[in-house]
Amino acid sequence: MERKQIPATIEEINADWLNGALTESGVLKDNSVKNLDCKVIGEGQGFVGTLARLTIEYKNTDDSLPANMIAKIPTSEPKSKMIMEAFWNYERENRLYEEILADLPIKTAHCYYSAFDIGKGEKWMDKAYRRYKSLPKSLVGLYFIFVGLTNLRQKRQYILLLEDIGHLEQQTQVEGCSIEDAKKVMKPLGVYHAAMWENPQLKKFWLKDHSDFSNTLAFLSDRWQSVVKKTHPGKVTPKMKNFFDFIKKNNKKLDAYTKERPHTLIHTDYRLDNIFFDREKDEIAVIDWQASCPGMGLFDTAFFVLTNCQVPLNQEQTEELVSIYQQGLVEGGVKNYSLDDCMADFPYGLLLAVRYWLIILGGIEVEKDPNAIKLLGVILDRMKPMVEAIDLDAIQL
Repeated sequence: MERKQIPATIEEINADWLNGALTESGVLKDNSVKNLDCKVIGEGQGFVGTLARLTIEYKNTDDSLPANMIAKIPTSEPKSKMIMEAFWNYERENRLYEEILADLPIKTAHCYYSAFDIGKGEKWMDKAYRRYKSLPKSLVGLYFIFVGLTNLRQKRQYILLLEDIGHLEQQTQVEGCSIEDAKKVMKPLGVYHAAMWENPQLKKFWLKDHSDFSNTLAFLSDRWQSVVKKTHPGKVTPKMKNFFDFIKKNNKKLDAYTKERPHTLIHTDYRLDNIFFDREKDEIAVIDWQASCPGMGLFDTAFFVLTNCQVPLNQEQTEELVSIYQQGLVEGGVKNYSLDDCMADFPYGLLLAVRYWLIILGGIEVEKDPNAIKLLGVILDRMKPMVEAIDLDAIQL
C-alpha cells in the first residue's frame, strides 16, 4: 500500500492514519483501528522529542494486538530540533530500530512502525561530518548551525510507534538507584556491547564514530560555565574546574585515544531515565537510542557510574561495577578485552562522560527548565568525589 504522509504533530495521528501505518508494517492483518485516543506524556523543555500514549480500540477484539503504544516524533522546540537535525539523531534512531535493535541481546521497546523522510541522503551527511572533523573551532560552530538550519528547511518528518513498557519500574536519575540496582544494569550493558563488538554493522554510513564529533562537541561544551554560574554558583570546586579545563585542552587527543580502542555501539545516554526494571523477569529494558553511535564501550559504563547512584560511589564500588560490566562482555563472547583493559580505559570513559554532560549544558535551555536545573545540581554533587579523585597526571594523551 502507499505510505501515508508522516504526522508532523501528535494531533495529526488519527485512527485512519494509524490503521494505514499498522497495516503497512504487518501488525494489522484482517482487522482495523476503530477508535483512538492520544495523550501527550512528554514534551517541552528538556525533551528532544514529543511522546504520546495511544490507546487503541480495534474493530474486532484481538488480545494479541497491543491495546497501547507510544508514538514518538521530533520536538517542536526550534533550538533542540535544530541540534538534533545537525547530528541526524532522529534518522539514526529510526534506522537503528529498523536495522539493528531487534537483534541486540537486550530488551528494547518493540517497534511496531517506523517512518521518516529520506532528506538529502548519504553524500550530504558525509560532507557535513567531514567538515565537523576538519574545520577549526572558530568556524565549526557556525557550520554546525548552518547544517542544522539546512536540515530543518527540508521539513523532514519522523515517527516511531513503540511498545508501551510503562508498566515496568522506572527510577529517575534525580532519585538515583541503589548500588544493587546499579549492578543489575552493568552486565546487560556488557552483553549488548559484546554483540556489537568490532561489528561490521558499525560501518553503516549513518552511524558516525563518536570521535568524528570532536570539534563540534568542543564547541557545544564551552557554554557550561555561564550556565552553572546562573543555576548553581559555587557547586564547581577548583578541582572540578581543573578537570573540565583538562577536557577542553585535550579534546582532540581524547578522541584520538578512543578512536584506537575497541569499538561497539554505545548508547551515550545510558542512565536511569532511559532504563526500566522488570522485577519479575529480573531484566532491564533500555529506551532512547537517538544519540547512539560507534565508540569505546567504557563511555556508557562511566556515564552510568558517574551520576546515577543515590550517593557518590567509592573506588571499591566503582571497580566492582566495571568488573560486572566486563563479565557481561565475556558472557557475550568478547575474548580479547580483559578486566585490566577495562580498568585502564575507565578514566578515559569518565572524561568522555563528563564532557557529554558539558555538551548537554551547551545544547539545551537548562536555565528555563526547573527540572533540568534540579538534575544539574544532583549531577554536579554526585560527580564531584569521582572527578576530584582522578589523577590527571596519570592520563596519557
